[in-house]
Amino acid sequence: MVLGEKLRNAMESLRKATVFDKSAIKEATKELQRALISADVEIKLVLELTKDIEEGAMKEKLPKGLTRREHVLKVTYDKLVELIGGTGKQAPEKPKKILLVGLFGAGKTTTVAKLAKHYGKRGQKVGVIAADTYRPAAVEQLEQLCEKANIPFFGIKGEKNAAKVIKEAKKKMKGFDLLITDSAGRSAFDSDLVKEIKEINDCLKPDEKWLVLAADVGQLAKKQAQAFHDAVGVNGVIITRIDGSAKGGGALAACAVSKAPVYFLGIGEKIDDLQAFDPQRYLSRIMGYGDLQALLEKAKEVQEDEEISPEELMKGEFNLDTFYKQLKATKKMGSLSKVAEMLGLKMQMPQEMLDMTEGKLDGFKVMMDSMTKEEKLNPDVLNKSRILRIAKGAGKKEADVRELIKSYKQMSTVFKRFRNIDEASLKKKGGLDMGKLAGMFGKRKKKKKFKIR
Repeated sequence: MVLGEKLRNAMESLRKATVFDKSAIKEATKELQRALISADVEIKLVLELTKDIEEGAMKEKLPKGLTRREHVLKVTYDKLVELIGGTGKQAPEKPKKILLVGLFGAGKTTTVAKLAKHYGKRGQKVGVIAADTYRPAAVEQLEQLCEKANIPFFGIKGEKNAAKVIKEAKKKMKGFDLLITDSAGRSAFDSDLVKEIKEINDCLKPDEKWLVLAADVGQLAKKQAQAFHDAVGVNGVIITRIDGSAKGGGALAACAVSKAPVYFLGIGEKIDDLQAFDPQRYLSRIMGYGDLQALLEKAKEVQEDEEISPEELMKGEFNLDTFYKQLKATKKMGSLSKVAEMLGLKMQMPQEMLDMTEGKLDGFKVMMDSMTKEEKLNPDVLNKSRILRIAKGAGKKEADVRELIKSYKQMSTVFKRFRNIDEASLKKKGGLDMGKLAGMFGKRKKKKKFKIR
């Protein structure tokens, strides 16, 4: 079980508690301790956190307008947010030069391209410099990534002097708003690495020096952040592979303790899989309470290319025509699993929907192309004869069409729960209303049988 699910279970035990005395709260915090320690959060931090929760939860005077239950949930949630980064410091909007540093295998090269795409979308003219002269094929890898994303690139294949690459790049890339530089890593922090990154730093003179850490580094994040900071003065962190590591909580907590602000999270392999880090939104999402803001932002990014609006995506009721447009946007939005996670519905959606492959989605689109406008707008008219006609027209089996209709109805049921929800309704008195969210997402409805005539 991953960190988010364990934290959610701990919050659920608090929400369902009938008595809120010291012993009940202490019992609930034990589950929090187990969840955080299993995510590689330092034991000392975990004990301090749970002590603060127990003390804060039992205040004699409750904040105005809150019940004891709401107060305990809010205290717990706020302390967890504080543990992984507090209020969250945002990355600068218009940096001039960014140098990425980190150990071998952390994902620096891919992150360089992701960052370039991120700032390029925001109107900046971005150039990328390949100054990793240590790892074989590092220059070629970055060049290929930049070509795919249409990002200006500079590198010198075969050159072993990173400082020389930087000097040449500065001559060739004048007039750019932002230069992002990749640097070499090592399997461990050593004197050779320190010497090289200092040379690059002196030559480039970057205003931003960001450390790239893999989420599975856990508690070692604190040590690495301090070592690189001592070498070149790190003023930001990007954590990669956060989507596939159970130790992500340890890395985030370690960075927070070392006062190194986490600016971005790498949430996948695609060049668009970079997300600005916000502690509240991150915690809400991994616990299954959703991140509607992230979903709307992602929807806006694909709005120009696909005929779908963020508002339409979030509608509770939609037809096959809307569903068709959503499937078209899915490839750019991310997997259905990611969208469900941002909605806070990953644990409620059928597993077969979450595991839907790209090939399956393509098949759905072919079948919907064989439908009439009436059938897309009003799927209830689909009877046996229509299904047979659609299957023949798409070169599919009747069972495939029925599977499409079943998937559509499953997703329709899930999205209806968001018809009257807006972002403001998810917050209360400066913090997330955990009781309300748990009530919204915690109950599973009985499965309905969809009958096709």
